[in-house]
Parts: sequence; structure tokens; C-alpha cells
Amino acid sequence: MLPPVDPSVLQRNPNFEVLYKDLCTRKLNPDGSTRDAKKQRIHDEIRRDLQSSLLTTHQTTTLLKTLTTLPQKSPTLPPSLHAPIDLITAHLHLTTHLPQSDHTMLSGDISTFHANMDIIASATSTQLTTIATLLCKIADPMAPPDIDTLRLRASKLRDAATLQGPRDLGDEKVRLANLVYQVLALHRDVLTTSISILEQTQHGSLARHTKAKAEALHVRATVLGLQAKLHTHTHPPPAAFLAALKNFKASQGSSEVRLKDREGLARRTLELYDRAGDKGMGDLAKRKEWILGEVARMEAEIGRLEKGN
Repeated sequence: MLPPVDPSVLQRNPNFEVLYKDLCTRKLNPDGSTRDAKKQRIHDEIRRDLQSSLLTTHQTTTLLKTLTTLPQKSPTLPPSLHAPIDLITAHLHLTTHLPQSDHTMLSGDISTFHANMDIIASATSTQLTTIATLLCKIADPMAPPDIDTLRLRASKLRDAATLQGPRDLGDEKVRLANLVYQVLALHRDVLTTSISILEQTQHGSLARHTKAKAEALHVRATVLGLQAKLHTHTHPPPAAFLAALKNFKASQGSSEVRLKDREGLARRTLELYDRAGDKGMGDLAKRKEWILGEVARMEAEIGRLEKGN
């Protein structure tokens, strides 16, 4: 078989396409060998003879196997014919030549076999018909074909398996090879595009543009910082602003002093509480309760006096 060719190559070269098709159809066989009509005719004759010999061999083998099992499987066969059939079948199975004495011993059985040939043939036909019916059911269990069409169906299946199948497989291989070539070509294009994008991103104009933009922004930020420092040194703040800052600082200082004084007073109070201990705290609580009681009593007396007036 010729190696597959990309369809695009055939389309770009019409003359080569004609030559390629001529080689595939007229000059070469499907297996890639050179086509020779004379040799092929001889091969076809040999193939037909071989098929005929195989058919004869298969028929003989089938008949012998049927005769071997005929006494056990045929209920209509007379028992008197069982022994002659077994002996004749065994004799036919032998590959060596029997001596004349054995032929003399088998002459009676052979005569019986020949005399009852019609009965044996009928039983054999019935047995073969049963086997053929089973084969029809195996071929198509849902709709078994007729026995007459079984041979044609078997021939079609054989041709499909031995001729059409390999031919279709070869065509599919060619199609698959072309498809693989297309896939690899697409993969190559994808890789090329990816490499180009990476190159543009890392080393190309896009990367250079991004780097230049970042450097420009950095320079601009540096210039703005220098301008701010220069403006600070060349434009001092107004006097009112400085006075307000001083007043705010002074107020913050006085507030800080007051907070520190309050903190010191609170710390001294805590120290006194710590020195007094639990007993002192209890006395203070009792005094507070007594004072609150006196205040309540005085308020009550004042209320009564006001009501009496």
C-alpha cells in the first residue's frame, strides 16, 4: 500500500493526484504489490481449485462425522445397521491401507451398508437437516433464515471477513493517517502561535512598551516628589498658620499637664485605698450609708415642715 498523501498536496498538484490514483487503482494491488493480470489469473485458478478441494474435504469430513454419530442420534435407524455403520466409518477414518484379509472380513458389512444405502442416506439427511436448522437459529435467533439461503449468507460473511473487511480496514488506516497529519499540523500551528505570543509578551514590543511605561511613571513620581520638596523650601507657611500651630501646641501642653495632675491624684487615691485595706473600705462604706440615711431623714423633715407651713 502506498503511503498516505495529504489531500491538500493532491489539490495543489492535480497531475500528481491523477498519477497517484492511477497507481492505486490500476498499477498496484490493495496490498501494495505490483498488479500482473496474467499472474493474477493463474492465482485465481489456483484459488478456485483450492476452494473446491477444501469444499470436498469439508463435505467428506462432515459426512464422516455424521455417520460416526448417526447410530446414537438417529431414532429411526434400525439397530441391525448400527454395527455395519460403525465398522465402515472406522474403516473410512483409517489412513493406512488395510490388508486383503481385513477386506474379506468386512465384505459382509460392506454389502449390508450398500444394500441399505437408502435408509442410511435418509437418516443422514435428517441428521444434517437438524444440524442445518440449528445453524440457522444460531445465525439469526429472531428470524432464522431458510436452509437454502444459509450457504449464501455464510459466503457473504466469509467474504466480508476475508475480503471486504481488510479492504475497509486499509481505507480506514489511510483516512486515519490523513487525520493524524491534520491534527499534527494544527498542533504545530498552535505551538507556533503560542511561542510567538510568549516572545511578544516577554521579549517583544508589548514587553518593551510595558517596561517603558513603568519607567516613565517612576520618573514622573520622582519629579513630583522633588517639586513638592522645592515648593516646601521656597514657600514658607504664613505667620497666622504658624501662630495657630503654636497656640495649638501650647493648649496641648496645658492639657497634658492637667491630665498628668489628674493621673497623679488618682494614683495617690488608689494608694490610700490600698493602705486602708478591707477594714478601712468597710468603715467608709458604713459612713457612706449613715450619711445617705441622714440625708434622707433631713429631706423627710424638711418635707414635713414645708407641708406644715
